Order: sequence, then structure tokens, then C-alpha cells
Amino acid sequence: MANRGQDINGGKKSAGSREDFIRLAGIGPELAEFLTEFVEKPDKFHSMPLERRCEIENQMDAIIASFGKW
Repeated sequence: MANRGQDINGGKKSAGSREDFIRLAGIGPELAEFLTEFVEKPDKFHSMPLERRCEIENQMDAIIASFGKW
């Protein structure tokens, strides 16, 4: 079975679009929507409840950690 970021033949995959990158990185639709909004309005993050910010931070930490496993 190929890992994320690799095709069946063991070669590296590259994202041809933002949607491809999001899918290859394992980012779910809810986090993808937040990230898109965050890029446009970064101050929104600070107005969120602390619990929600922690959930988002944990999701992003998990995704970043998975990049090291490729």
C-alpha cells in the first residue's frame, strides 16, 4: 500500500491544485474551510472560543507531524 504523498510505484506525488494538496495532506473539509478563512482574516482565530482554537491547533499539529513521516 502506498503512503500519503507517494503513488503506487513508490514515486512522490505532487499536488496540481490547492484541492489536491489538501487531499494529499490529509486535511479534512472543516479544517480546510477554516484555513481558507484564516488566510483571508487572521484575526478571526483570536475571536474564537479557546476550546475551538485548541481543536484546530491539535489538527494542524497532527498534519504537520505527518509530513515528517513521508
